[in-house]
Amino acid sequence: MELKEGLAFYKRCLADCDRVLADLLARDDLTESRKEALIDKQLDVRNKLKKTIEVIEQLLM
Repeated sequence: MELKEGLAFYKRCLADCDRVLADLLARDDLTESRKEALIDKQLDVRNKLKKTIEVIEQLLM
């Protein structure tokens, strides 16, 4: 049960991460370099979340 709860949690985190990325892309009050840096950091977080989800899904098989 804990793995399923963890999977649901990380999927919600991934959805939140996607919303943050969309918000960053839409912002025009940041310099391009700052915007790119923030997007890169958020993409790193997204990739870590995606890998964690994949690991949990493999464990649940």
